[in-house]
Amino acid sequence: MPRPHYQALLVDLDGTLLEIDMDRFIAVYMQRLAHSFTDYTAPEQFAAHLLGATGAMVRSADPVTINETVFFDDFCRRIGQPHAAVRPVFDRFYETEFPHLKPCSNPRPHAGAVVESARGKGLKLALATNPIFPRIAVEHRLAWTGLSGDDFDLITTVENMHYCKPKLEYYLETAKLLDCPPALCLMAGNDVQEDLAAAAVGMDTFMVDDFLLHRRKEEEPLCTYRGSLKNLVDFIEALDG
Repeated sequence: MPRPHYQALLVDLDGTLLEIDMDRFIAVYMQRLAHSFTDYTAPEQFAAHLLGATGAMVRSADPVTINETVFFDDFCRRIGQPHAAVRPVFDRFYETEFPHLKPCSNPRPHAGAVVESARGKGLKLALATNPIFPRIAVEHRLAWTGLSGDDFDLITTVENMHYCKPKLEYYLETAKLLDCPPALCLMAGNDVQEDLAAAAVGMDTFMVDDFLLHRRKEEEPLCTYRGSLKNLVDFIEALDG
C-alpha cells in the first residue's frame, strides 16, 4: 500500500529527538535562573514570576504580538523592572549557564537519521518545539542531540511565533511559515496533548512513543501512526518521493 505524500515534516524536540529528564531539567533550570535574578527578586518568588509569565505566553491568542514580547511584558511587570534591565540577564544566562543543563539529557541514536531521511525525501523540515524558549536555548538542546539549526528549514521559538502548543493556531502558523498546506504536513512528537493537537488542523500525526507523555492516561491517544523514533525513520524511508 503506497504511503501518503507529504511536503513537510514537523518534529518535536524534547522527548522526541532528545531524551531529557524533564523534572530534573526544570528543577536545575529554575534554580540556576533564579540565582541570576537575585538582584531583582527573591529566589523563592522567582518561580512564580517565571511560570506566570510563561503561562501568559502559552495562553496568548494575539496574532500580532510575538511570544517573546508577551513574556517580557508580563515578567517585567511582575518583578517591577524594565526590559532593558531584565533582557541582558536572560541573555547572559542562556549564553553561559544554560549549557550546564546538558547532563539532564541524553542524545537519541536515531535523531540524525530522522533529519537525513526527511531530507532524502525532499521534505521541508521544521523543529516544532514548543516556542517558549529563545533560539539560543533551542540551539543548545539541538547540539546535545548532535544536530544544529542548519538542519532545519524552520525552528519555532519565542522570537518568531505568536502562539504556543497546543493551540491550533500554532500549527497553522507553522504550516504557513513552511509555505505548506496543513494536509501535506506530518507532525511527529511524544506529547499526546501538545503534539497530537496538530490533527485538528488537518495534519497527520506520528506519535513517537519511546518517552510518551500523556497527561490523561484514561484516554486512548488518537494518532495517525505510532511507533518508536526508529519506526519514524523507517516510515519516512518508505514514503513516496
